[in-house]
Amino acid sequence: MLIDLHVHSCISDGDLKPTEVLDEAAGRGIGRLSIADHDSLGAYAWEGGVIFDEARRLGIDLIVGVELDALMDGQEVHLLGYEVERGDSDLRDHLASVKAARLERARREFEIVIERLGSAAIDEVEVFRPARETYMRPHFIQPMLKRKLFPSYEEANAWFKANVQSGVVVPKPSVEEAIRLVHCAGGWACLAHPAYYGFGGERLAERLAELRSGGLDGVEVVYPYHACSPRLFDEAAEAAFVARIRDAGEALGLRLTRGSDCHTLDDFVKVYG
Repeated sequence: MLIDLHVHSCISDGDLKPTEVLDEAAGRGIGRLSIADHDSLGAYAWEGGVIFDEARRLGIDLIVGVELDALMDGQEVHLLGYEVERGDSDLRDHLASVKAARLERARREFEIVIERLGSAAIDEVEVFRPARETYMRPHFIQPMLKRKLFPSYEEANAWFKANVQSGVVVPKPSVEEAIRLVHCAGGWACLAHPAYYGFGGERLAERLAELRSGGLDGVEVVYPYHACSPRLFDEAAEAAFVARIRDAGEALGLRLTRGSDCHTLDDFVKVYG
């Protein structure tokens, strides 16, 4: 049975509706799945929670998940929370505050983009879709790329960073606080795609040990670094890192997970063929 505990839906920065994610996963032979949207559990409440009925119909073991932005030594890292309860908790309060801040930031960013590039640069409907709960930079950049305002995502992203400052601060807890939020909601916390954080080699085991002492429960070991970031990782580099992180995680007694980070149909094709 294939396991994929890290995919995204249209609730955050994915293209597919939650039920479409399930259908695609089932077609790829995935039997255990978690939709871990950025700072949101909205996929599990979408259309009255129909996703749970759909998972049962497809024979998928659906794990409630979320991906939290957090800070470690001033650097953004992503923490995956699994099997979290969706009722009242400090986690729920945190997600509500992040949702409100992201929406306010997006509204201001939209006004700045229109002011700098003109009203034809982007359409409000493209950004503020009804089901979307987590507003992120790709929601602005992708429409601008479709209009060929920039030759590449990298250049559009650089322009956005240099020219669109909303002044809105989105809450971002320390990684230790993020772990606590997951635990208080009855879940377990897992560090997502650790190769992106730049503490490889011996430093990797050291940092994992620090996080383990701070309550970390797991680490995402198998991840398609080469497929997601071919400019940063070739297949040999990916395999070498996966081996190192597996050894370090096993030595610390961490739960070892697999995630594809699929956002689109094309991502599913890249990862699963």
